[in-house]
Amino acid sequence: MKRPEQTILSTPTSSTIDYTRYNILLVDDTPNNLDVLIDFLQAYGFGLRVARTGETAIQRVLYDAPDIILLDVLLPGMDGFETCRQLKANSVTTDIPVLFMTSLANAEDKVRGFEVGAVDYVTKPLQQAEVLARITTHLRQHNLTQNLQAQNQQLIHSNQVEKERLLEAVDQQRTQLRLLAGRLTDVQERERERLSRELHDEMGQALTAIRINLASIEKELASAASPRIRECLTEASQLTDDTLEQIRELSLDLRPPILDDLGLIPTLRWYVGRFAKRMNIQVDFQVSGFEQQPRLPRHLETALYRVLQEALTNIARHAAASQVQLHLSIGSATSQMPKTNSLEVYANITDNGCGFEPEMALSTTKSKIESNVETMNGAGLLGMRERVTLLGGTWQLYSEPNAGTQIQIRLPFGGLS
Repeated sequence: MKRPEQTILSTPTSSTIDYTRYNILLVDDTPNNLDVLIDFLQAYGFGLRVARTGETAIQRVLYDAPDIILLDVLLPGMDGFETCRQLKANSVTTDIPVLFMTSLANAEDKVRGFEVGAVDYVTKPLQQAEVLARITTHLRQHNLTQNLQAQNQQLIHSNQVEKERLLEAVDQQRTQLRLLAGRLTDVQERERERLSRELHDEMGQALTAIRINLASIEKELASAASPRIRECLTEASQLTDDTLEQIRELSLDLRPPILDDLGLIPTLRWYVGRFAKRMNIQVDFQVSGFEQQPRLPRHLETALYRVLQEALTNIARHAAASQVQLHLSIGSATSQMPKTNSLEVYANITDNGCGFEPEMALSTTKSKIESNVETMNGAGLLGMRERVTLLGGTWQLYSEPNAGTQIQIRLPFGGLS
């Protein structure tokens, strides 16, 4: 059979997908449907496997996992919904993208398909170009997700190893530990910045190109396309837009560009506004003394941003608070802390939440972390205290049940770089 001309979506930053690298499992009990799909997809070089029942499909996936699954809904015995549910419930198979093939076009069936874990669906009778476009889109998204997860896991592992190495040196030479911790923090932030740029530039551009191509397809088809095709194109465009928005949000969470461009105060104003809107928590953010002072050193801005970010995150997760006061100021030093000049930065974070017993939360956190047990807010508190202490600052926590929480932070202007 003659190989059809490929119509794969591509961008300047990502090469065309090599279909010969991927295996697809086709699950359908109708021979005619299978014959059409096999002829079409084999021509592009896909490796294909076939199952006629849900039970057989699960066995074959467990034996040799495919890269993507095209799953019919109406199957003898176990239907496609239950088959997908079982695949997603198994940690070995949960990450394999599942695309439903269905003649069921009502909204309830579509919603049910997404609820059991499918990433997409194509409606029978199948349109070959649509099937290929959806397979290509989800293979690319799956590959990008896997790459990002691998990078994140590597980053987490590297950070954990480095952190343990630094903690072992604490009792021997605290000054040296502070210097090393500062370098580690810089490495972490640079890695965050790199990942943020990759997400924004590469994945963002790829999804934008997909969106543009979908719009071009919709324009080319215009009135010649059936309402169903136009509906599918609209849904594909919406899915692409939603994924692009999620990537943008993740990029901002990793490291907002405004922190490097404009500095700490504008970044905190942006973050506080975003936080208040998302969490429906009223935040009173006040700043004093910064207008007449030079911009803080980069590592100190980063440290303060991460500490305050972690504090607000802890409040949202654990405090059940409705109001937060965040006050940031800079002034003359009033302590004998190590410093490079006579200025100190002060931060005060107060919430009206449920409060807790600080000593109990902090004393039990280490054992819970080592045993991989989820803690309340102790881990976040320890991280904040450690970051402040390693910069030569002081960190005070005041809290009690049903009386809210207050964190006071003091840092030398220059910190310990």
